[in-house]
Amino acid sequence: MANDPDLEFSYELRVPAAANAGEGWEKPASSEEGLKWDGTVHDLGRTVLAVWQRECPKRYRGLPAYVEVRNNLGACAEIDDPTPAGELVAALEVAIEASQMADLASDMRRQELTDLMRDCRKWGGYSKNNIAHRVRKVMSRPTALKAMPGK
Repeated sequence: MANDPDLEFSYELRVPAAANAGEGWEKPASSEEGLKWDGTVHDLGRTVLAVWQRECPKRYRGLPAYVEVRNNLGACAEIDDPTPAGELVAALEVAIEASQMADLASDMRRQELTDLMRDCRKWGGYSKNNIAHRVRKVMSRPTALKAMPGK
């Protein structure tokens, strides 16, 4: 994951007490997009939060903050403690992120399959039954039939 040149991260750091004092939720105290990072979203969140706690403007000092971090492959985390993770927790976080990214990839593949089924029906002249038969190993017949409009 860390060596993927297309992997980009973004984060928003929020300070709820400052937002409640009138600064507003819509504006994060700090944020960045398109960030390159050689680690996990959890690691980035802890790093951003640690730097924030050391270097934040005076009006934020001592106020609780948290960081929402995500990457462009579907991993996300909300971090409210900058303490580095131990070995087991770090491994758990890697597994969580891998699962999140797999879920997004699966959703994208499922949508691609559905779109292609509809294209075969509309442009290829295949019957719903023919297409449902072709996709039977990856989609149940009732689901396949529902995914295609018309008779």
